[in-house]
Amino acid sequence: MVQRHADLQLMARVEVEAEEEYRRSQKMIRSSKRALRIASSRNAGWQALFRNRLGPALACFSRLADETDITPSGAAEARFALVCILQELGITAQIGPALADLRSRLDEIDDESRGHWGELVDTLAFDLAVQADIRSAAALQDHVFWQSSLADHATLVFGTPSRGIDELLADTAYVRSPLLRIRIDSLRQQRAAASGERAAFGKLLDHLRWAGEENLPDYQRTARLEAALAALAGATPQLAEEVLAPLHHVARQVFTGHRQLEYLYCLCKTRQSQGRGLEATQLYSRYALVAMQCLRADSYLRALLIERNTKAAPQLDDIGARLPAKYRRAYQFVLKNLDRHDLSVREVAAEIGVTERALQSAFRALLGLSPTELIRRQRMERIRGELLDGSSASERGILHAAGRWGVKNRSTLINGYRKQFHELPSETLKR
Repeated sequence: MVQRHADLQLMARVEVEAEEEYRRSQKMIRSSKRALRIASSRNAGWQALFRNRLGPALACFSRLADETDITPSGAAEARFALVCILQELGITAQIGPALADLRSRLDEIDDESRGHWGELVDTLAFDLAVQADIRSAAALQDHVFWQSSLADHATLVFGTPSRGIDELLADTAYVRSPLLRIRIDSLRQQRAAASGERAAFGKLLDHLRWAGEENLPDYQRTARLEAALAALAGATPQLAEEVLAPLHHVARQVFTGHRQLEYLYCLCKTRQSQGRGLEATQLYSRYALVAMQCLRADSYLRALLIERNTKAAPQLDDIGARLPAKYRRAYQFVLKNLDRHDLSVREVAAEIGVTERALQSAFRALLGLSPTELIRRQRMERIRGELLDGSSASERGILHAAGRWGVKNRSTLINGYRKQFHELPSETLKR
């Protein structure tokens, strides 16, 4: 219940209180260290995603998706988050397969929760399809960030060319969750507005008022951008300006990355329709600059997602996202010195000016790992990475790889590796 309360606080953008509640919920976990690690990664992932820190969010949810002991609902939640990250990054080519992977996990969930997950996933599929359809409208051809990835959105987003938006809407007919029904109706009105139906726009304004009354400021801002894009797609730029107006005084403070991109594009189009050509040109130049900044910043995340889907790569690093600044420095010190076989917990504690006991306590509370366990796990992951890359093609090569990462003892290697990956290093090498 404490974790769910923190989730609600995060949605309402009460972020400091949400972080404290997440920490309190983690301190209450007594079942196992693995359960604590899973909860820590999950909570840090959602906080990072809500703050638009896509790299840490990707790392956290990728690790959760690869966990073997996670609950079926936890596995589905991690994959749900990964689909959201793909959408934020504009990587539409992978959304279809990611949704299929998410759906495949629903059969493993108990009957009581499966229905709720089914409603959520069907709503998500319809949501993504509507967003793709609006952004691929002829009137938005110069929205190049999205146009470049939506050339074949019918196949990429829906998963198969035969699945149209109306069919995806029909799939949501059984949805009973009040919040999801509100979202589905909003998406229907977005489609109608994008087709030029002005009556639909009034209903979108009602939806925006509802979001304000429910104290959902971040969602309301996102819904304003969605309504503006729908209005522009429906050739009614004056309506787009109407929903954008309340954002002008907060845009610089609240919009970053992809949200800033959408705002600049919508503002540019409305200024163009008003005959303010010079201002529109300047705004489009800023839009192009931000688009390139987003692509550069996201390029390594795209590579990691592709790598994750094409081979059994080492797990992405989520630990830094789960630690406060002081202990993050300790973690960075560990990473820089993993190759040293004499690396000690005392030395790590001294590096950041805390006692060994304080370091032990913080790591156990935040990560579910002692510093010694963290060092061992990180070393084993580095060794595994070399084995998967094929750079250690013999028993002797395995020992050399272990030695490069500070593991000098053969039995330490075998026991630690088998405990972490449930196989021997030689079995990894044979893959």
